[in-house]
Amino acid sequence: MTASGEAAEHRIDRDALRALAVRLLEAHGTTRANAHVVVDHLLEADSMGLRSHGVIRIPQYIDEIRKGEIDPVAQPVIEARRPGWLVADGHRAFGQVAGTGMVDALVPRARDLGVAIAVGRRMGHTGRVGAYPERLARSGLLAIVGCSGAPSGHWVAPFGGRDGRIATNPLAIAWPVSGGDPVVADFSTAATAEGVVRSLRNRGLAVPEGMLRDAEGRPTTNPGTLYADPRGAIQPFGGALGYRGTALGLLVEVLSTLLAGDAVDDVQRVGSNLTLIAIDPDAGFADLAAGLGEHVRSSRPIDPTHEVLMPGDRERAMARAASAIAVDGPTWTALVEAAHEIGVEPPSVDG
Repeated sequence: MTASGEAAEHRIDRDALRALAVRLLEAHGTTRANAHVVVDHLLEADSMGLRSHGVIRIPQYIDEIRKGEIDPVAQPVIEARRPGWLVADGHRAFGQVAGTGMVDALVPRARDLGVAIAVGRRMGHTGRVGAYPERLARSGLLAIVGCSGAPSGHWVAPFGGRDGRIATNPLAIAWPVSGGDPVVADFSTAATAEGVVRSLRNRGLAVPEGMLRDAEGRPTTNPGTLYADPRGAIQPFGGALGYRGTALGLLVEVLSTLLAGDAVDDVQRVGSNLTLIAIDPDAGFADLAAGLGEHVRSSRPIDPTHEVLMPGDRERAMARAASAIAVDGPTWTALVEAAHEIGVEPPSVDG
């Protein structure tokens, strides 16, 4: 597949895009505080090169507000079920708003008890899941986070199956490092994230082989297959060893869906579930973590022009260098149309 029709992508000044996105959300009833949390989260993902979790989601969120699936003014209600167990009802809040609230409530619990968990449900799309353990790690905690989705987002077939039965169920971990940024690993337990397939479709590009099958179980590189009727399915992480990816996906399902008291096949569910686990390590952990990083990076690189990296290094370097955001043609068209609906002139584009 090749790009055709609309331009493959445009580059938009980050500050101008931020202002537009905030105005769009506010025009659809979002409080300014909530809009800033959501937009800053999305733009950070875009700046890291993670376009699947960036402003491509703004048109989706506007549509979900209109359908009543997101309440743009909602805040999560967080209660302590046990001393080290918090339960959050998102009340259809933006996932980023609910997730950030869960992090802030979890930090003092973990510091007081040594280990604490927060389980949340009924929230919108959570965005880049790695943002939540990173926030916990910046508070000195070791964090493990899993996110699951409702049946409408069950894009992933189990190993050996044709039909989607779980979401892409990302798993993210982060830990503090003395004298540096936290290490952050954030990955789908499927072969790819749904947003990656969406972004490739919008840019007229093929999906890499081994990631997608059509409704009949045949391998395909056509991203449109995922959204056909009947729709295709994303494959579990691992290819021929996809049973391992399926097991990881099921781990996230257990942590995020079942612990929240939800049935995995409840078609009345919408949005996402999110589970955060935080551990307060002993003094000296961050120094040991710095040593771990030094040890890993000391490995001789296979390609002398590419140094050995720790998880999160590449994305953080990209974010530091980003002043403009790449937006695919269909997403930009949707943003421009949304801007004109509220009488706002969108910013100029480069390309």
